[in-house]
Amino acid sequence: MKKYIFLTIVAALSLVACNKADKFQYGKEIALITGTDFSPITKDQILADQIPISYNYSVSITGPAKEDMKVHIQYDSLALVKYNEANKTSYVNVPRNVVVVNDEFVTISKGSATSSMTSVTMLDNSFIQEGVIYVIPLSVAYLDNGGNTSILEASKSLFIKVGKTMESFSLDIPNTGVYSTYDLGAGKYNLDTWTLEIKAHPYNMKSRGADQLCRLACWNEDGGGQVLLRFNENGKPWKTLDIVSVNGRYVTGATGEGDSATGAFEPNAWYMISIVWNGNDLSVYINGEKDTPWQNTISGSQAFNLNRFEIGMSWGGYGGSQSYTGRMAEMRIWNIARSQSDIASTLCSVDASSEGLLGYWKMNEGEGHIFHDSVAGNDMDWDKSQRQKDEANYTPTPEAGDAIVWVKDEKNKCAQ
Repeated sequence: MKKYIFLTIVAALSLVACNKADKFQYGKEIALITGTDFSPITKDQILADQIPISYNYSVSITGPAKEDMKVHIQYDSLALVKYNEANKTSYVNVPRNVVVVNDEFVTISKGSATSSMTSVTMLDNSFIQEGVIYVIPLSVAYLDNGGNTSILEASKSLFIKVGKTMESFSLDIPNTGVYSTYDLGAGKYNLDTWTLEIKAHPYNMKSRGADQLCRLACWNEDGGGQVLLRFNENGKPWKTLDIVSVNGRYVTGATGEGDSATGAFEPNAWYMISIVWNGNDLSVYINGEKDTPWQNTISGSQAFNLNRFEIGMSWGGYGGSQSYTGRMAEMRIWNIARSQSDIASTLCSVDASSEGLLGYWKMNEGEGHIFHDSVAGNDMDWDKSQRQKDEANYTPTPEAGDAIVWVKDEKNKCAQ
């Protein structure tokens, strides 16, 4: 029976110091790539904060070798081009001139099914830009084995994700003065299918059973649809997120029963909240993980003409009683239903040229009162924001711009 060959990831990664006496620092293991049921994109990534850095792997066959077998491994930029075309992804090759494929020829010894350990090393990280997902592309090029073993096409390539830790400013909301709504303009965001994303770091989740909630934000259209986010809605499990639309509500998952039910949100932690409507179903992802709801009564169409974005609760006299204090960043509007894999790979930032991305406010300016849109230049000048005093009337709130505070510290570090 003919044997097949594939790449196997063994003891993940090593930081390589210039002093040969220094020891490797091993990271966690990565799942092996064995066939079409698995993605050739590594689940985890090299964090190239310090360079050079190496990633360890081996080559395997589906049965013991009858004789010594030599396998050629090469950097293969074309393999990633083909993968992107087939999967509609936009991964970018790490530049060839900063990659060293150590031991391009590895040997699977007679009687063994796995080669000795080898590695690939990255020498520089200065090319890395926010929002871009880089990979080192490796492929099995050919075998020297007399034709007894074939390369398994589905598993011949391995794409090792590479990133580094980024630190940036975020919007800090210590009080309700910043609470307001901004008119984004009519006709810009007519959404049939969509993904809405926002990154939040609450300071205070209030207290269990309190008749108060933390209203984070709301996307809405005047007189029509909305997607409203609030933590700890009264009557819902503690530490859950309540998502309200005109056609139902979604409450994130919780464990326990009755008053003991508790959700997964905690104060003083970052959460990327991704809400996806594919035209039939609404899904919610928290930090890239799909949520299993405690309650989901969403029904009917969720299409809407989004024209406003609200921070906190600016309607009527509710601002203080529904206060959210915390940080905010990475607000995005898409006209596509994003996949879980795409969401999980862009928790820190996203490429502004990504397909389906209509608006992207990083909220990392660090000064001033304008949130810049990286996609279409539809900036939000919070000096020109408004508060909805009643059902029909909006009042300008230039003082909201004065309440803008920026923060940059260790808590804002994000590895991508």
